[in-house]
Amino acid sequence: MTILEEIIERLHQLSQEDLRRVRAFIEALQQEKRGASWCFDFLEHFSQATTVGMEVKVAPATCGGATRIALWEHPPASGSARVAYLVPVPAEVRAMTLKFAIGIRDGAELPSDRFVAFRVLVNGWKLWSAVKSSREWEEHAVAMPQFNSDLARIEFITDGLGDNRWNWAVWAEPRLEGRMTEDK
Repeated sequence: MTILEEIIERLHQLSQEDLRRVRAFIEALQQEKRGASWCFDFLEHFSQATTVGMEVKVAPATCGGATRIALWEHPPASGSARVAYLVPVPAEVRAMTLKFAIGIRDGAELPSDRFVAFRVLVNGWKLWSAVKSSREWEEHAVAMPQFNSDLARIEFITDGLGDNRWNWAVWAEPRLEGRMTEDK
């Protein structure tokens, strides 16, 4: 058996979540060939996050028939759900981008005239926001500011805007990516 055949055999035994991790690893290896990259995967660090909300967890989520691993963040009866991370950012990281998709899970009976608000705060400042009522995934890539410190507080927030019924809000595969430089 060749090495390639052995790898393929092992891949067939992996779960969908593990296959996503393998894909991310391969993409990281390919990035290394093009220049050093840096990435912070928020789902991998969920256990270190501070959370507030009705149903806040990491699990597969289906939006528009497409299933992805996601951060579930159902807003409470009043106020908003919040998942906050302290992200250690190396001083050499430049050109950072926050990448994620937002959705409302299939099966939610959210009327088309009611919306869920999605927000991203960085060090207490609103960086990005949107409202949504449709069920399909929406991809986003948001340019990040350059940090003056080595620690950033990044918060993912959802809000039912006064009515939290059927606000099955999810954030798919959120990650912070940047390019490493030799300049300090």
